[in-house]
Amino acid sequence: MQPILFKNACVLSMDTGVGNLENGDVLIENGLIKDVGVNLDHPTAKQIDAKNKILMPGLVNAHIHTWEYQLRGIGSDWVGSRDYHNYMHKNLATFYNKDDVYLGNLLGSLNQLRNGTTTIVDWCHIVRDSEMTDAAIAGLDDAGIRAVFARGTVKPPEKAGEIPFHKLPYPREEIRRLRVGRFASDDQLMTLAMAVLGPDWGEYEVAKHDILLAREYGLINSAHTYGRVGSRVVEDGYPRLASEGLLGPDHNIGHGNCFEDDELKLVLDAGCTITATNLTEMLNYEKPAMLGRLIKHGAMPSLGTDCDPYFNSSMLAVARHAFLHQRELDNKSLFKLGDWPTKTQHSTLTSDALYWATMGGAKAFGLDKKIGSITPGKQADLILIDANSWNIFPGLPGGNPAHLVLMYAETADIEMVMVNGNIVKFDGKLIFDDKRLRGLNNQLMESRMRIFGSGKFRAIEVERGPQPEKFFL
Repeated sequence: MQPILFKNACVLSMDTGVGNLENGDVLIENGLIKDVGVNLDHPTAKQIDAKNKILMPGLVNAHIHTWEYQLRGIGSDWVGSRDYHNYMHKNLATFYNKDDVYLGNLLGSLNQLRNGTTTIVDWCHIVRDSEMTDAAIAGLDDAGIRAVFARGTVKPPEKAGEIPFHKLPYPREEIRRLRVGRFASDDQLMTLAMAVLGPDWGEYEVAKHDILLAREYGLINSAHTYGRVGSRVVEDGYPRLASEGLLGPDHNIGHGNCFEDDELKLVLDAGCTITATNLTEMLNYEKPAMLGRLIKHGAMPSLGTDCDPYFNSSMLAVARHAFLHQRELDNKSLFKLGDWPTKTQHSTLTSDALYWATMGGAKAFGLDKKIGSITPGKQADLILIDANSWNIFPGLPGGNPAHLVLMYAETADIEMVMVNGNIVKFDGKLIFDDKRLRGLNNQLMESRMRIFGSGKFRAIEVERGPQPEKFFL
């Protein structure tokens, strides 16, 4: 692999030791960030002129259900988790096969790369068997994205004579198969995690079993935890898990916004991480995304896009919303205290939101020694943003690069994307065979229409509060 030297870039490093450089150079060698500085040189490196461009770490999408990619444009009017589970898990998901999972994961991952996301946590709760599992993995592999494959379990409708999903422990043999086989090493582009039910969606003994199983195999486990008090399978689940010493840095919580303050302190004191999917939280729930509340306790947010049926899964959009949402909350709280206006009225900065979208996600899933910042020795997951594009010009020189990325940049401005030192997007275009991509898009559309037809599904407008039966022919 020929070394690559970025010259004269505006380097937004996410590393306080490295800092930000107005006209900096970054040397990539053997897939690693070899050096960061000014006036660097290398006798055989391919030089990339990065003047008037912003070079920063690739974004980390810490919670996405990539398999849902072909079901876009149907869920923005749904009401909370009730409708989501009725329409998705109890209906449309039941008609997925392994080819559907492969297509969703491949094209969904390519879309993430196009959007500047170099790492995803694929929270894959569609797989029913090993064939579907392997198809999901193959989709991620073929896309060339860095991924944490969080193998989950399905949540189908309850049927007479069958054990309901919330009583089913995680399948030991499947995780053993993956851990001793495809994911025997953690030193690869794709690593393994367990997407578990947790006490909000599974019985206590199931939650306990699953956490212990993940710990046995040295894996991070992640659970959805957005149930309001009164709607959880185990109302005191997290205090019980904490009392038994079952919580720790290896437990990630998706959402978490409905935690009461005592529950939040409990899980953070145990070392758990929390990933906000702030667009979903605003769409579906009465409590704000878990951003400022984490910071108040000294914890670090991570961010995810969650569900493609709701909205475009762009991490730039999610990070921008996270910043604005938390600033709004800051403004309201300070106004109530009578501290408006003041020089320190805003506790959240644009650089904070970008940190959540890079290092925050890397830390949540144990990847922060590999990725998340432009630091010598880390793997080269980078994006290059054109500051001469219409959306950003004339922001450089003189503009704050964090402001320009967070508040101005769009997917069209991302000129180049690099994963593990490999360029996967160049000159604004994905490096992927055009003919194959057209064929895959056709297959994806066929998959979408077959799934919709099998589920007798149609998206329609309703005046208020859609009921499940209104969405079915």
